[in-house]
Parts: sequence; C-alpha cells; structure tokens
Amino acid sequence: MQALLIRLAGITAHFRDPRINTAKIGLPSRTLHCPPPCTLHGLLMAAKGAWIEPNSLRVGWRLDYASVGIDFQTSQLPQRKTYNFSTGLQKTAVSPVEREYLAFPILSILALEGVESEWFRRPANPLSLGRSEDMITERVFQQMEIATSQQGEIARQCLPLGLGSGTIYATPLYFEGNRRPVAMMPRVDARQKQQITLRDAQTTLATLPRSGETFYVWNFAAAQG
Repeated sequence: MQALLIRLAGITAHFRDPRINTAKIGLPSRTLHCPPPCTLHGLLMAAKGAWIEPNSLRVGWRLDYASVGIDFQTSQLPQRKTYNFSTGLQKTAVSPVEREYLAFPILSILALEGVESEWFRRPANPLSLGRSEDMITERVFQQMEIATSQQGEIARQCLPLGLGSGTIYATPLYFEGNRRPVAMMPRVDARQKQQITLRDAQTTLATLPRSGETFYVWNFAAAQG
C-alpha cells in the first residue's frame, strides 16, 4: 500500500497545552509534545491555501525532537481601564512570560488519503510548528510503501483517549470554516513508547518498513478519531 510521507523540520516548536491559560516567570506555559488533530488540520490548510474537507483525511503523524527547553517572551497587554473613548486609544503594559519549547523538532506526517505533495512543494502560506516564530526550515516528502496492522509500538503521537497513556487534554478534531469546534473530546499526548492494540475496524496502524516507524492513522471521517 502506498502513502505520502512528509517530514517538516524546524529549530523550535510550541503547541500550547490547553489546560494552561496563562503563564508567568517561574510558571512557564507548557507545550504538548505532539500537535493535536485540529493543529495538524490547520497546518495542511496553510500549505494548501484553502479549506480541506476533514472527511477526506486519513493521516498519521508523530513529532520527534532533541530536548525540551524554556524561552522568554514579552507581549504588550492592553490596559482596559485606561481606554479613551474620545480618541480610541489605551495604554499597554509589557507582560514577560516563559514558554516551554521543543528543540530541533521533526514533524513526520503519513497521509493515506486527502493530502497532496504539491501543497508542500509550493506552500501557499508560511508554515510553522506552533507559534509564528517556530518556522519550518526544511521540507522532505516522498511516496512510501507501508504495511498496515491492528497492533504495534508507537511513540510521541496524539491518540484518542483509551488507546495510550500520557497527558490527557481536550481539543477539537478540527474547526469548521466559521471557527466552530467539531468533535471536542479528550486526547492523550503519548510521550513514551508503548504498545497499542486497535479493536475498531475504522482505525488502523501504518508502519514504514524501512525505518520501522509506526503511525496511528486518524480517520477524520469518523469523528471519534
């Protein structure tokens, strides 16, 4: 069976943990160790430059990286109490925060259906791994022969709740064109290698024979993942 393998490399990546709304010095904003489905869907649309019908997607992905670090950022926060209604102006205040980041990330996307290599050959928009400054610096894509199965060992992937162990969080499967979240549900951010077994005929695991990498394939047409 053939699939499209896309590898996107960068210097840093940050995928905000949705359980943490704010950050400050000494309490950094945490990062997930793999982008959730809605982020992956957004990245594909940025590359294509148009809406992608989620029901067409059968995609697996994993994120490898060298280490986890912390960087320092500042933002200009508007001071609502100082708003001047006659001029439409208000003061801002510098708000320094710390954020976790993943160093030297490589996002590997294995697309069985719904993705075209041309999107990444000439992406319509700049591509990033999370924040606007986490730009992708290298793109590699090729057609690969894969093997499918219902059990295998996976690592550093996002899974539906119940399949693996890791940090539990809730995100949409994707956002509709009007930004309405669809299929909001818990996920697992699986950081460790672990064996999983699938019992749903609508889901599958795909393995690259050359490298031995195994991907959980998200079937976006089945909203439960």
